[in-house]
Amino acid sequence: MSHGLPDQLVAYLAERDTQRANAVDATLACLTERERRLVREAAVMGYVQGRRHPKDADHPKDTVVLHLVVDACLAAPDLYPVITGVQPCGECRHPKYNHRDGEDPVSPGVCLQCESEGTEEAHHDYAVAAAGE
Repeated sequence: MSHGLPDQLVAYLAERDTQRANAVDATLACLTERERRLVREAAVMGYVQGRRHPKDADHPKDTVVLHLVVDACLAAPDLYPVITGVQPCGECRHPKYNHRDGEDPVSPGVCLQCESEGTEEAHHDYAVAAAGE
């Protein structure tokens, strides 16, 4: 394919692409699994929100973008479970990601953090704490 660029420049650009990809992989490898998932979810939704942004409109401030991204993630919790799983439980105040559903619809779930702390209240279903609780 003719691209009109000198071969040396094309080789350099390909090498830089590889170096950047390796730097991304090395950075992600330093994160915990939860941190990687959190970054992935926020990045994906940030990209989606950016694609939806009108081309002729000014780009919103970082705080506005942050709120748009989290709001969009909360609207699709099954697609963004790490971001939506940080809300505390109304019973124990531990985040959703520490809770597991019961084995059947009748059995209560369990809070793994309560269980590890040895509390008698470990078996309960997760419910989001009311605002201000």
